[in-house]
Order: sequence, then structure tokens, then C-alpha cells
Amino acid sequence: MSAPAAAPPAGPARAGRGLPLVPIAVRQYRWVALVVLLLAARVCAAILYHYGSWADAMALRDHVGGQAYHFGRYADDAHQVTGQLVNDGSSLAFQPALLAALVTAVLTAREWETRRVVLALTQSVTPRRWFTVRWAVQAAFLAAVTVPAVALYRISAVHGFRLDLLTYGAERQNAYYTIGPVTVAHVLLGVAAGALCGTLLRRTLPALVAAPVLTWLVAGALVRSRAVLLVDFPLFSKVHGFHPGGVVGLQFYDALPQDSYLMNALEPGDYWGFQIASSALVLAAAALLTAAALRVLRRRTAAY
Repeated sequence: MSAPAAAPPAGPARAGRGLPLVPIAVRQYRWVALVVLLLAARVCAAILYHYGSWADAMALRDHVGGQAYHFGRYADDAHQVTGQLVNDGSSLAFQPALLAALVTAVLTAREWETRRVVLALTQSVTPRRWFTVRWAVQAAFLAAVTVPAVALYRISAVHGFRLDLLTYGAERQNAYYTIGPVTVAHVLLGVAAGALCGTLLRRTLPALVAAPVLTWLVAGALVRSRAVLLVDFPLFSKVHGFHPGGVVGLQFYDALPQDSYLMNALEPGDYWGFQIASSALVLAAAALLTAAALRVLRRRTAAY
């Protein structure tokens, strides 16, 4: 009778394969997560608080009439409630993406500065796995805390739009069309940019500055190229020319680069097509940045 097969050795490689990397990352990032949660809760609370102003706006319109409501000057007229909605949206338009870039860049650079990654490599965890798990945890968390604020904002914006309580013009276009799935996609773009800058620079301060800048530049390049028109074909016939003002032909909603001609050409039925097309482009850019970060990581850790 043959002898039973010997148990595999409990060497470093086998021990490293079982490391609970996700719980480790969650535990290490708990204080950062708490700060981000508080910021997200503040945004959600402001949107919920201002949602009550729609009832006051409706009461005013019923009292003074639609013409006076839209073109007059009252405490809760169309200009006031639209301005408030735009202010609520400004905290969502691009700030979460910049925050995601900053947080990811700092956390990634700190992995190198504290040499925590070297300690992990002694447990036979591959660099790719170590950082991929961390970036995935950061992306999932930052996207998850952004979604409720985006949903609340959309509920408020759609409510005001359908009741015709908003002004007519650029402010209404920004308030209605800008925030949505593409906001979450921008957060993932920020995570990818932070991963690349943190891995490439490996120093906290340079990475902290470079990651938000890279996020903004990529977003601006996507808007300036008008690649969204290649994805969302019905918009071709509606948009003509580039806006001459702004920075290199771009206008801005808070820090978010925008194409004014495109935004003003959108109609209510264009919302989901525009959001899906924009999100696809941003996610594609995020995937490219992530691939670049992994390539840099492979070169950085070749000596280990």
C-alpha cells in the first residue's frame, strides 16, 4: 500500500497566499474612511435640507404667477432655488474626484515612505496583489459614499425640473445634466490617477499635488476632445463650435471642465445617453491610468 502524500510545506509562499488583505486595508484606512463619511454626510444633509425649498417655491409661484416667479425677484423665486441647487451640485460636480485622487495618492505614497510594502513582500504577497487590493478597497469605498449624495441630488434636481421651478438657461442645464453616473466615474478616475502618481512619485507631498492635477487634466482633455459625441451619436446634429471663453475653450462648473455648447444643446431625453457616454469615456481613461500604475509598479518592484 502506497504511503499517503505529504502535506505541502507551510512555507512563506503558502502563508502569504492566505493573508486577509482586504480586512487589513479596511483596518488601516478606518480613520480616513471616517473623515470621508463625515464629508459625505454633510453634503447629503445639505441636499435634504434644501429639498424643502421646493414647496416654498411652488407656493410662491401659485401666489404671484409663473411670469413673476421666473423673472421677478422674491425670496424663493426661480433664481434663488436654482442657485441653491447649483451650489449643492458644486460640492458633487468634481470635488469627490479630486478628493479621491488626493486620498489615493497619499495612501499609496505612504506605503512606500513607511516601507510597509517591503514588509508585505517578505510575506510573499506579490506587489500587484498588495496594491490592487488596496486600490480596489479605496475605489469601492469612495464610490459607495458618493452614490447616496448623487442619488439625493438627482431626486431634488428632477423634482424641480419637472415642476418647472428652475430658471431657463445655463444654470438649469448645469444643475440638471451634470450630476449622475459620470460623477461616480470621475471618482474612479481620481482613484486611478492617485494610484499612478503615488506609485510613480513615492513621496506624499508631490503625489498629493500631482494626482488632483492629473485627474483634472484627463477630465479636461476628454471634454475638449468632444469624444462624447463619437459615443453618443444623436448629439452630433445639436452641437456646433467650441466655446471661445474659459481656459483653452473650456467652461467650468466648480472645478469640473465643461463644453458650454454641448451642455446648452442637451434636452431632457438626452440625460441618460449623455451620462452613459461620458461615463464610458471616463472609465476607459481610468482603466488606462490603472494599467499605467501597474506597469510602473512592476518596474519599481523588480528588485524585490
